[in-house]
Amino acid sequence: MIIDFHTHPEFKSLNELYSPEEFIAGMDKGGVDISCLFGNDQADPGDCPKWRDSRFMAVPTNFSDEQLSAFCNHFPTRLIGFTSINPNRYQPERKVERAIKEFGMKAVKLYPHSGFYPNDPRLSLTYKFCQEMGIPVVIHTGPKAVRWQWMKYNQPIYVDDVATNFPDLRIVMCHGGYPWTEEFITVAYTNPNIWVDLTFMEVIEETYLLPGLVENTVKRLNKLIGAKRLLWGTEGPYMNLPLYGVHDPSYYEISQQKLVKRFDFFSEEDKQDILGNNAARLLGIH
Repeated sequence: MIIDFHTHPEFKSLNELYSPEEFIAGMDKGGVDISCLFGNDQADPGDCPKWRDSRFMAVPTNFSDEQLSAFCNHFPTRLIGFTSINPNRYQPERKVERAIKEFGMKAVKLYPHSGFYPNDPRLSLTYKFCQEMGIPVVIHTGPKAVRWQWMKYNQPIYVDDVATNFPDLRIVMCHGGYPWTEEFITVAYTNPNIWVDLTFMEVIEETYLLPGLVENTVKRLNKLIGAKRLLWGTEGPYMNLPLYGVHDPSYYEISQQKLVKRFDFFSEEDKQDILGNNAARLLGIH
């Protein structure tokens, strides 16, 4: 099983750029069995900076859980929806509860670089609900995705507060946390309820001219927390981010090679776990 853990759909409206059938065709081309489609809640337009113009946003945001669920329901065994929340919305925990119970979402995604810290007290009820329900929370760390976001909110140290205050909450930290790599590794090691998503680390290495970043970080994570808590993913079959470039479904295999398959410190069982089995276990997929 290969799960593309970090796909988020880049739609201006959900079917404007491509249909569910085209999305699945991209997965098939890349040998991906299951994709997790992440919502992207960046709060209401009134909360945005005045100089942020949605016409030029590379990643469309704020499509509803209803839309995402309807898209996934075209291929319910291949597409899994994750809701997204922002504490600037009123009672975000209610949005999460509805997404899980009514629309069948399997996890929650947070994008702190839209303007909040992961340890924001307004998220406490959300974390409590997810901990009680066994719902994973996926938290972006490291670089911002587009220029109008604020990178300071992506520092991994703030995830430590969440992991410590909610010790039974299953948390996934994304992207290796660069430029706070040491902090990222330390937070992951000292909190056994944290899993690590390797998505995009090869792009970070190449963009910021950091040869060896992926190998060094992944090798240390393997030794410190073990392969059972590592997850492979990509940004999906189609990506277009001005800061980081473009890729299509052919990149699935490239990403697997750069992040997992080339490393001889992983056993074959480790590689299969990282490429899908771990995500399946985390999400309760049988």
